[in-house]
Amino acid sequence: MSLVGIDVTILVLYMLGMVGVGYWGYHRSDTLDDYLVAGRNIPLWMYVPVMSAVILGGASTIGGGGLGYQYGVSGAWLVVWLGLGVAAVGLLISTQLANLKAYTLGEILERRFDKYSATVGAVVAGVYALTIAITQVISIGTVLTALFDYSLNSMIVASGIIVIGYTALGGMFSVTITDFLQWVVMTVGVFVFALPLGLLEVGGLSGLQAELDPSYFSSTGIGIDTIVSYFLLYFLGIMIGQDIWQRVFTADSPDTARIGNIATGAYAVVYGIATALLGMIALVLFPAFQNPDLALPRMILEIVPVGLSGLILAGFISAMMSTADSALLASSTLFTNDIYRRFIDPDADEGTYTRISRIAILVLGVGMIGAAVLIGDVVNALTLAYNLLTGAIFVPLMAAFFWHGATWQGAVSSILGSSVVIIASMALYGFGSNRPILYGLGASLLLFVGVSLLTGPPPHKKLEQWLDSIADRPSAE
Repeated sequence: MSLVGIDVTILVLYMLGMVGVGYWGYHRSDTLDDYLVAGRNIPLWMYVPVMSAVILGGASTIGGGGLGYQYGVSGAWLVVWLGLGVAAVGLLISTQLANLKAYTLGEILERRFDKYSATVGAVVAGVYALTIAITQVISIGTVLTALFDYSLNSMIVASGIIVIGYTALGGMFSVTITDFLQWVVMTVGVFVFALPLGLLEVGGLSGLQAELDPSYFSSTGIGIDTIVSYFLLYFLGIMIGQDIWQRVFTADSPDTARIGNIATGAYAVVYGIATALLGMIALVLFPAFQNPDLALPRMILEIVPVGLSGLILAGFISAMMSTADSALLASSTLFTNDIYRRFIDPDADEGTYTRISRIAILVLGVGMIGAAVLIGDVVNALTLAYNLLTGAIFVPLMAAFFWHGATWQGAVSSILGSSVVIIASMALYGFGSNRPILYGLGASLLLFVGVSLLTGPPPHKKLEQWLDSIADRPSAE
């Protein structure tokens, strides 16, 4: 399986174009708001595509196709839960998030509780974000290796350098432009070319049904346990991801954040079903393919005309790059805002913080590439990151918005105590068990409520300041 010259040219020019956008963004990022949250000025028509690009990465596209290849339409559950989680953010807290005018979830924890819970939460969220970036770079390298016949490590390094380059140059401004372009490419690739041509190749949906066992069309074919596991990891996890919240902070109004997240969720559900169907089509065409994750790229090369196949594969790689850049920027923002700004140099000017954020992207990016090269299988690391993110900080973050009796002592106890429970449970039951996250959420809730009741109520003045900061405001303000 390899590309011909015109497809190679399309992919190479596409990636160079991403770097060019980064250089352009470098000259447009004049303030810290520009660099970290794109000036908080992203309109709805752009917000939905770029938020979609954040959540629909390698796991959603290549991985979603692989799950469809193995389990049929029920392989869409991973992406469906991601979409529903983002929609839940829109329904429940997006207005408050937009009103806060913050940069990080750690900053929100500090405003509601204290700097200690904020720092611990930021570290957990930062590790999660960097792990997401690592997995995306490995996914890009894996696909490029299959397409170009180069070593995995060389492709990981090459793709990692490109992501670091345009992200460090222009920050969120560049990431927004590149994510928008990447969304266009991946949407056209999947819905205009790949899915119609794939269905034509197998005789439509009726032909697909005739070729595959009925179990492939069952919504629970992947297994109830797996569906529940995806809910706990991806639905709850996506609701409190720094990369998601940082994108919410870019909205030009609370209405844009609310409507945009709900629309993004709907798009993601459709996208998940589409990639699962593509995996099923690949199964019909290549029933003995050993690597399910690469069945979809192979199908594209086989059934799509030269040139268009390069465009579609660029779309798949775009999905991974758009998640990698957002996760890398999220990790560096957490470091800059919740560690450097809070403890090292709280009185620096915006130019200093922007420069530190760029340096953090470079340093964390090098670590990202190094970890991607060293780690052969990132499933365990990703599971640990999601378990810690969801199990340790979901309860404090949600309680910040919905329980006035919450205290900083409850938040710190919840985050630290549940982290210990999660790590111990994973050591005892393994990475594939649902028990660690269930035990972690249970411990987090018990500790948070129990300690808050013992130490509460929170200071009246601080609570009033918090409630005022999240209150809905006139859109003209």
